[in-house]
Amino acid sequence: APKKARKAQAANGGEPKPKKSFSCTTKSGKDPPKDLKKMQSKLIKTKDFLSKGDRITINICGNTLTADPREFSGGGKGWYTGGKIEVSINGKPCWAQASINISVPGSKEWK
Repeated sequence: APKKARKAQAANGGEPKPKKSFSCTTKSGKDPPKDLKKMQSKLIKTKDFLSKGDRITINICGNTLTADPREFSGGGKGWYTGGKIEVSINGKPCWAQASINISVPGSKEWK
């Protein structure tokens, strides 16, 4: 097994690393480029992103969350939203807490 896989297996008490319990399918269906951070480091100016960037709307099980563009304390840019949402567990209603952070690789370099 590759070194990374052996390290993960050792950290998991010798058991193989469990498969991911989530997935992400992009709008285009493509994988992101390898040099994404470098590619996007000059994409836009911070002031333009904050004033002209799109509001994001996310639907989770019929709950709608929205987020406006923002600058995070570390200097990166992106979106954050969250709140209490209604979900169903085995057919029973349940309240859950959603916290969604969407960061743009390379955005710390925007001037």
